[in-house]
Amino acid sequence: MDFSKISQISCEQIYNIWTTEPELISLLDLRSKAEFDSGHIPGSQFAKVETITEVLKNIGNKLAVIIAPAQIEQEIIKNCESFDNYVLMSQCHRWIELNHPLFGDGLKHANKRFNYIFNRGESVNNNIIFHQLFEPISSTYTYIIADKKTKEAAIIDPVLEMVERDAKLIDELGLKVIYALDTHIHADHITGAGELRKRLGLKSGVSAEAQIACVDIPLEDGQELLLGDKTLKVIATPGHTNTCLTYAFEGLIFTGDALLIRGCGRTDFQQGNSETLFKSVREKLFKLPDETVIYPGHDYRGHTSSTIGTEKKHNERLKESISLEAFKKIMSELKLANPKKIHEAVPANLVCGVVKDSQIFHPQVNNGTPEITVEELFEHREDVTKNKFRLIDVRRADEYNNELGHIEGTELITLGPDLSAFLEKGDRSEEIIFVCRSGVRSATATQESIKLGYKFTINLVGGMLRWNEKKLPVVRE
Repeated sequence: MDFSKISQISCEQIYNIWTTEPELISLLDLRSKAEFDSGHIPGSQFAKVETITEVLKNIGNKLAVIIAPAQIEQEIIKNCESFDNYVLMSQCHRWIELNHPLFGDGLKHANKRFNYIFNRGESVNNNIIFHQLFEPISSTYTYIIADKKTKEAAIIDPVLEMVERDAKLIDELGLKVIYALDTHIHADHITGAGELRKRLGLKSGVSAEAQIACVDIPLEDGQELLLGDKTLKVIATPGHTNTCLTYAFEGLIFTGDALLIRGCGRTDFQQGNSETLFKSVREKLFKLPDETVIYPGHDYRGHTSSTIGTEKKHNERLKESISLEAFKKIMSELKLANPKKIHEAVPANLVCGVVKDSQIFHPQVNNGTPEITVEELFEHREDVTKNKFRLIDVRRADEYNNELGHIEGTELITLGPDLSAFLEKGDRSEEIIFVCRSGVRSATATQESIKLGYKFTINLVGGMLRWNEKKLPVVRE
């Protein structure tokens, strides 16, 4: 749509843009603060007449859509006469008359659609494409959903290390992925949304509560996004963190960590709150039809999905017989360790999945194998004791303490079944140096790890022979 010669825009036009290309507009609400707080278009921001020119200067390439009472429209036009990047939304009251969503209406509008589906007896999955994918290190589920007719799609909770897999499947299915949506700011893995955005040109979305500048669409309760002629609806479900959202689509809900199968996410960090989570589940999610299918953000026991009705009866933390006080007691006694990647994941997810270069080594690649010299390793020998990288010796046990000895801080994991089992379960983002007698077996280990998706594994050229030639310190036990 060309806005260059438009001064007024209708609610119908705004709704169409708001559900298809929300990143193109900035909705500025100039009603009173009390009116704004009582109900506003999800994604809009409160503004004042006296500061509107400053806002218009700072919105970049977006078009400002100004929502204001009719009696102040002339004042706005006078104040903004030197700007051409705004339009007035005419007859603002029609947004409500047309039953378009307001902030806080996420449950109402999701329920309306679900009741339509279930009451008509439609098959939930007849007209959609759906794939549930699993990342084994953090036990994270990623979902790809699409309108079958148009192939317009969204990916929910992508994981950085699995971007190649996801992109390949998207290509195989011939999908046009429009959105990468995160259910919250994750602490156990880095989102793949930023990388997918670079590759596929899609738009990223996460809770507006996260206040992330690089996100295309800051989402609020009640937001709607179109995939073909089907609507993905946003329900705010804070409590695990203050940024948690549930996405509702065609009788399915994607609950992130707010509601897991027979459980829920912890509430002891990232502005988590047990009472808030209890209310999100009981007063929002459990108000959806019992037939609603739940797809969680994680599972650690082999479950793939559940239903609202099943969780009401059998969720040991949140079922209907559990009181708020009992729930708070359960959550306070969990005493869980922090996620292993929290110090890496949270900062990266606050900048759309961009990982800071925390590598110790920057190897040369020889015939497809990353390599470093013994001198480079010796220079950083103290970092292995600080757990900044892992040093793994892949020789046999009888070689580990022979005349060549081993390097201080190494772990002995012999090439073969032992190493393969270790790599299958390991962290693909960990920096690992492999060592052997001459560098041949460690090169094999490096190649094996790369095939399994490891990003920062390196071979020590020359192995223990070269280490001893340089008269570097060894350990013999």
